[in-house]
Amino acid sequence: MASALRAAPGNAAPVEVFYLHGPARIDAEVLAYAGLPHRRLDVGPIRGTAPHRLALNSARLVRAVFQAGAAMRSFRPHVVLATGGYVSAPTVLAAALRRVPVVLYLPDATPGVAIRAFAPLARRIALSFPITKRYFRGSKAIVTGYPVRPEFLQVQRTEAKESFGLGDDLPVLMVMGGSTGAHSLNRAVSDALEPLLHHAQVIHLCGELDEQRLREQRTRLDESIRPRYHLFRYLHRGVAEAMATSDLIVCRAGASALAELPILRLPAVVVPHPFGHQDANADFLVEHGAAVKLLDRDLPGGMILPAVLPLLEDHARREAMATAMARLARPEAADNIASLVRSVARRRR
Repeated sequence: MASALRAAPGNAAPVEVFYLHGPARIDAEVLAYAGLPHRRLDVGPIRGTAPHRLALNSARLVRAVFQAGAAMRSFRPHVVLATGGYVSAPTVLAAALRRVPVVLYLPDATPGVAIRAFAPLARRIALSFPITKRYFRGSKAIVTGYPVRPEFLQVQRTEAKESFGLGDDLPVLMVMGGSTGAHSLNRAVSDALEPLLHHAQVIHLCGELDEQRLREQRTRLDESIRPRYHLFRYLHRGVAEAMATSDLIVCRAGASALAELPILRLPAVVVPHPFGHQDANADFLVEHGAAVKLLDRDLPGGMILPAVLPLLEDHARREAMATAMARLARPEAADNIASLVRSVARRRR
């Protein structure tokens, strides 16, 4: 995803934001829910694409550059903030053609192909972690941290627990696989659901595809444990509350986890996506003593239980992981990135 930003004069003046996003429906849904102006770019991945799709997606990329250029011609941004990935590619290229300065933001611990390719076009590169600076020469790359939404900084655990109807008799386990869910995580929870519910209350964000099957499974649970299973397709509001009330989370190792988990002091079992940069993200948390890593291929056959149950039963270990996680928090990250983007926009004007 990429953002075009237009700033009014003055250091603290409001900034107008226009989002350019890919074809995923959840992107448009989230932006519309937030009331932010946005436009869909018809773009698909190039790297790792099957040969019969490569030509089509290459043509889509060219068309998306024109779509992004048209949006910029209308919006007239002072600066573009891009986060990498194939969705950002047409926006960065359109910005370069229109001589709009670009700030790249690298959320992960290692840069992907898009960030590496577009680094020469960027005025500044914002990094989440100091360890990532080794990939870039000179002073262009600046460590800002990973920004989190204000609710992650303001959430209160006690109030959050009450809003989800959770008791104090058992620990709370949260499972989430990203905005669209993760089938392998959903299947692992499904296979181990009854044993899990004998040891914990479970908040499960499952996404759309597995929701109906999991709801049917919930109806078949014994009445004594059924209320402990809190199933949601997605939470537009309340994700921070759900995480804050949890004692342990099982989740992917996406970039957001590297910021939200430390802010909330939430120990984790991280299951990196089998493709992409999440292994490095997971290793970063594990090396700091804040998480346990579980491979996606090890999820079948009930392997989630030996990873989760010892942590649910060991409060002291969870507290040590929470303390380690908290040391990684950068609550000032959003302000750092905003200041960086504003400085580039001022030079543009």
